Amino acid sequence: PGAGEDLAAAGAEADDEEGQEEEDDGDHDSEVEAEDSDAEHKRGVLERASARFARRASLEQAIYGLPSAVAGADPAPDARAAPGAAPSAATDHKTVPLFDDDEDGDAGGGQPPGGKAAPGRGRLLGNLGALDEVDSVRMLKLPGEGEEWDEPRKEALKSRKFITGGWSSAEEDEPDGGDAKPEKGDAEADADAGEAAEGGTGGGSSGSKDVPSKPAMDPSELFADGMPIASFVRVRLEDVPAACVAQLSRERMLLLGGLLPGEAQMGLVQVRVKRHRWHPKLLKSGDALLLSVGWRRYQTVPTFSLEDRGEKRMRYLKYTLEHAHCTMTMYGPMVPPNSGVLAFRSWQKVDHFRIAATGGVLESAPNFNVMKKLKLVGEPYKIFRNTAFVKGMFNSDLEVSKYAHAKIQTVSGIRGEIKKAEGVKGSFRATFEDRILMSDLVVCKTWVRVEPKQFYHPVVDVEQWRPARLIGELRAASGVAVPDNKDSHYGKQIVRAERKFNSLKIPKALEAALPYKSKPKLESKKRKNPLRKKAAVVATEREHQINSLLTRLYTVRKEKRRIRKDASTAKKAVKQKREQFIQDKRDAVSKEHRKKRYVKEGQQEVQRRKAMRLD
Repeated sequence: PGAGEDLAAAGAEADDEEGQEEEDDGDHDSEVEAEDSDAEHKRGVLERASARFARRASLEQAIYGLPSAVAGADPAPDARAAPGAAPSAATDHKTVPLFDDDEDGDAGGGQPPGGKAAPGRGRLLGNLGALDEVDSVRMLKLPGEGEEWDEPRKEALKSRKFITGGWSSAEEDEPDGGDAKPEKGDAEADADAGEAAEGGTGGGSSGSKDVPSKPAMDPSELFADGMPIASFVRVRLEDVPAACVAQLSRERMLLLGGLLPGEAQMGLVQVRVKRHRWHPKLLKSGDALLLSVGWRRYQTVPTFSLEDRGEKRMRYLKYTLEHAHCTMTMYGPMVPPNSGVLAFRSWQKVDHFRIAATGGVLESAPNFNVMKKLKLVGEPYKIFRNTAFVKGMFNSDLEVSKYAHAKIQTVSGIRGEIKKAEGVKGSFRATFEDRILMSDLVVCKTWVRVEPKQFYHPVVDVEQWRPARLIGELRAASGVAVPDNKDSHYGKQIVRAERKFNSLKIPKALEAALPYKSKPKLESKKRKNPLRKKAAVVATEREHQINSLLTRLYTVRKEKRRIRKDASTAKKAVKQKREQFIQDKRDAVSKEHRKKRYVKEGQQEVQRRKAMRLD
């Protein structure tokens, strides 16, 4: 802006001198009016140019600010203030003056008596802070800071960063009649400011030879808040374990990454996982898993569950599903949703595929409700019609009071309800919708909450790091046998024999007293002839031969029917297979025809709509 004001002032002086040399015999009043209009027009051009090149406060200035003229000066109350407002003070950076007004305002080579640079907009930030102090997101040293900021370098920087299209863009709006040309002194002043000054539309440019046309890019302008590629940086890490420091070496590569503030908190994470198809074994709840989530690798004890379709609860699973997804609840650092997860049962070299499961993070929360189905079983010891007394389901009357009015059911399907405790040993009275038997088992279906185990064991890349072993490995090392619980067997299910009840026998006197609709009418009474029972049938030799022949003929006919039926079944299967093949071909052809017809109809519809719009 300072160079623009000098240029405008020089142009105005040149116009005034030429106006004094010209002498016209015309009216003096009209000449004064023309000069006033020209001056007003130039002032308008200058205001538009200043408004065009004036820049608002950048995001960098709003965040970091610029050095203040007084040590310990308070920052500006609003970082989004106007460009002319004083920005907040920077902590550990120095400035380099770019324009003449910055150097004029400074005392003693660009530094005020207080020892700090005066605030200004045209400055670059460098580093003067101590390396041992807490680092910030700013660079410790700007690229190219070691080079001296001489005048050619400043001019080249201003021509690239602060001026768009040259100073001549400010006079593009001048009328064609203006023939004022800048003098030599003005061109030299413009060259000192780093710009090529141009005259009116009828004059040529002067002083443009002093400014390079395509200046070389400086690394300090390419990287504002980062380091260039293939540059050496110094990183300070805190709270590093001593075992990791002992294993550090130049031959071992390190990978640096960053974490969000929310990822440093611990909590429960729900992951939608699926057992990998190449992994031979199912994953078990309560067995340690090695997870790779984001930047972290750690061991945890997962709890697998499945969401019920209608109940909207997370049902506990002892093992993962064979070929379907399930939910894994684990304890560890909070992770953003949709983060990838890899699970390993063992990090050692094994014969099979090591990746046990893959999935993605659903959500993170301090707590999740995982419910486990629990069946309480009891047996009746007294039965009075639809009322029964049950024992063995609870241990005290307090537990019975807690489950009062709960729904129960027998194995045969008779439903009932718990009424009241009987005694103090857990027995209770219950009512059923029908009379139950002493051999029935009474079941109460409940849900109990499962607390996920809070186990977090981060992986450290040292030889001394010991992972948590699996339950099977611990049993094998200790020589402990696998506990055999009959209720936990997943083999052949128990098949209960169907109960056979005796047929209902109605006395004849009661049957005679029953109404007609209740009498057994469909049962035919079998009467035995006592004479036939006593008489013995003795067949002759001829009758034996006839009976044997009939038996053989019946056997042959039965075998022919079986062979004929098998042949008919095979023919039907072949015919059905052939018809199915032909039908599939027909369906494919009809599908293609249908697609072509739909495409053609769509094109016709588009053409019809276009024609309607044209009409």
